[in-house]
Order: sequence, then structure tokens, then C-alpha cells
Amino acid sequence: MEADTTTPKVPLLRRINLKADKVILILVLFLSAVSVVMVYSMRGEVVLQHLKHLLFGYVGMYAMYKIDYRKLGVIAPFILFMAIALLVLTLLSQAVRGITILGRDVQTFYVIGFLIIFYIAHYIAKLYHVNGEITSANARFLFLLLGGFCAGIATLNMSTAIILFITGLVLFFVGGFKLRDIAGMVGVVSVVLIVAVIVAVNLSDEKQAKFGRMGTFINRLEYYITKDNTDGYGDQMILARTAIARSGFHPAGPGKGVIKNRLPEKETDYAFASLFEETGIVVGVAILFSYLIFFYRARKIAKEATGAFGRLLAFGIGFWITCQALVHIGVNCELLPTTGQTLPFVSSGGASLFVTGCAIGMLLNIGKVSALEKEKEDPMSLLRHP
Repeated sequence: MEADTTTPKVPLLRRINLKADKVILILVLFLSAVSVVMVYSMRGEVVLQHLKHLLFGYVGMYAMYKIDYRKLGVIAPFILFMAIALLVLTLLSQAVRGITILGRDVQTFYVIGFLIIFYIAHYIAKLYHVNGEITSANARFLFLLLGGFCAGIATLNMSTAIILFITGLVLFFVGGFKLRDIAGMVGVVSVVLIVAVIVAVNLSDEKQAKFGRMGTFINRLEYYITKDNTDGYGDQMILARTAIARSGFHPAGPGKGVIKNRLPEKETDYAFASLFEETGIVVGVAILFSYLIFFYRARKIAKEATGAFGRLLAFGIGFWITCQALVHIGVNCELLPTTGQTLPFVSSGGASLFVTGCAIGMLLNIGKVSALEKEKEDPMSLLRHP
């Protein structure tokens, strides 16, 4: 009797052998679909441009997914140089929070933040590989590096600087820095920030203007604390809160929002409030939980990553993107002072969508590399976990 030599049928997912985190991909697709509906509802005439920006984000995500993140570590010094050059060009530029390229203003702070997170993760991992520990001198170097970038960014975008600084501190903690070093860093920054705020509050409007957007941040912070809207710095927060409050379980419906028409930057800085007014609490909660699930999956990828570099980078990317989202939602709900933070993969914007796509692609690449390493150790693992 002849043996059966026919090839057994393999399920489609196994034949595709997609090693990217499928939950993260589903979340990205969901947020992208929500963003298209939101932009079309807010400003229908720019939806095609938004689709183009989304496409660029997906191209960046696919490109980073295909490139082994470990090979990019070789050019870490060049990545730091790029971040420094971009910061200097941004500070010297006449564009708002960016530089002008071919007649278009391009926001650069998202790029700078991504580059710095990459460099810090690689630097810490390299120290462990070479020296086996993090010394106080190493900690001071990274603190000064992170503080210098955040100080420069803060002159034009305080919220982005704070998010980057917190992400850096989290990487320091996860990377094994001594708690006394981290506490010292936080203490120094807290003192400097308090003194800066006190000085800025007592300056005239003309002198505050010399500090770039720092004066705007101070005025919005003052409204958040005192609720005195005499100068109108709380208008945006009041409108955003009202848009959310009037919706609840009875949303206006797509394209039928009213308050959104008075909200500035309704498809960027106030995307969540604009969406909430028209789609209600169900979609709002779904968006919030999407970012929380994203962070959980990023943390899972970090735990399973091979090597300190992959673990730190995956955790840093996951925390950075999630922190942006929570700050955006917190501002829209008036839980935090007004900032200029976008909602990742929902808000309109070319640079933010592209950089977020690249960051997610690198996160997926870390997961893929880990899966390939496990498959080499145990070739049957693919059949047990399709």
C-alpha cells in the first residue's frame, strides 16, 4: 500500500506567516478608519489629502517593519546628529513648531522625539553590553542630553517636551538607573520649571512673547488653575468640554456636530472632542481602550524581545505613543491644561502620521525579530501558535 504523499492543507494565516502583532494592526486600522470619518466630517475638502498622509504613514510603517531594528543601531551616533540638526533648524526657522520644506511647514518635534527615544534605548543597551552596568556619569550624560532637547522643544511646544521627558525617565527606570539618580533628575527639573513659571507669570505680555509659545502655555496654565477666562485663554477647553458633555449616549451623528465648528484645530488638537460630539461615548471609550490595549501589546513585545535594546525600544515606543494619546484625551476632557498634542493615527497631519507609522513599524519589527529567533530555537512553534 502506497504512502500518502499529498501535502496537508495549511490554514491561510499560517501560509501568510505574518509575524507582526495582529492586534496592533487591527487597532491601527480601526483608528485610521475613525480618522477618515472624522476628517471628512470636519473638513470634507481635505479628506483626500488626509488619505494621502495616512498612506505615507502606512508606507513608513511597512518600511520600518521590514528593516531589522538592530542594524539601525549601528548608525545611532548619526541618528543623534540628525536630532540635533533638526532641533537647531527648528529653533532658527520661522515656521511654527517645524521647518519649511518646499514651501510647506513640516512639524519636526515628532521626528526629534522618535530619534531621541531610539538613541537613548540603544545607548543604555550598549552600556549593559560593554560595561554591564549604568554608572552615575552615564546617567548624568543622558539626563543632560534629554534635558537639552526638552528645553529646546519647550520654547515652542511645552507638552511635547514634557511627554518626551517623561518617556525618557521611564526608559531610565526600565533601563535600571538608580532611583536616587532619577529622583535627582526630577528634583532639578521641578525646581527649574517652577522658577521659570513664577518668573514668566510676573512678566508683561510683551516680555512673555519673547519666550515663544511659552507665554501661551503659562496663560493656559493660569486659566486651568484659576478658571479666570477674562483673557479668553480657556475658550478652547470650555468648547471641548461642552462638545463632550452634550453628546454622551445621544451623539449628534457624523457631520451634524455644532460646537466643532467653533473649535480651532478641530481635526488635530481637538479631534477627540469633535469625534465625541458626533459619535458619542461608545466610540470615545473604544478609542481610549484602543490606546490602552496598544500599550499592553507593546509591553508584551518588549517582554518577549531578545536583548536589552529591543526591550527598551519597544517599551519606549509604546509608552511614548500612548502618553501622547492620553494627554490629548485629557486636554479635551479638561483634565489637563490645553496643549497642542495630536491624537496618534487619528488627528490630521502629515508629519505626525508618518512618524507614528514609522514608530509602530519598528515596534512590529521588534516583535517579528523575536518570533524569528524563537522559531530558530523551536521550529515547531509556528504550528502551535499560528
